[in-house]
Amino acid sequence: MNYYLILKTLHILCAIIVLGTGTGIAWYTLRGWLSGNAQVMQWVSRETVQADWIFTGSAVIGLFGSAVGMLLINPSWMLQAWLQLAAGLSATVFLLWLPVVYLQYQLRKHAKEDGNIDKMRKLMMAWCLLGAIAFPMTVAIVYLMVSKPAL
Repeated sequence: MNYYLILKTLHILCAIIVLGTGTGIAWYTLRGWLSGNAQVMQWVSRETVQADWIFTGSAVIGLFGSAVGMLLINPSWMLQAWLQLAAGLSATVFLLWLPVVYLQYQLRKHAKEDGNIDKMRKLMMAWCLLGAIAFPMTVAIVYLMVSKPAL
């Protein structure tokens, strides 16, 4: 059994999940909030928090675990500049994701409790901004992983 290929497959599947669910969550959350319908906003806020933990959270754990496993097989790979850049971008995306999760909880709370549209609009703008910064980074990480450019 080739452990490296198993780990690499897991890593690719987790990357697909992060990109796919991240894009899907962003689309439906944004569309729900743009609807202006309080019931839709409440529902999409609840579902966003759940989906992010179930799909994105578990995929991030899978990405990290498979990356560590592959590096244990060959630690010298970490000396490659493209992998160092990808690792730095991954850490940055993770650090951007943490406040996104906090904002999702805040959006859910305000949608359920007080309906303060101005507060929710500010939270939603911050949520969109963080996502707009993180998404191109995730695409860049995938590019680096596939092309392995000499930097």
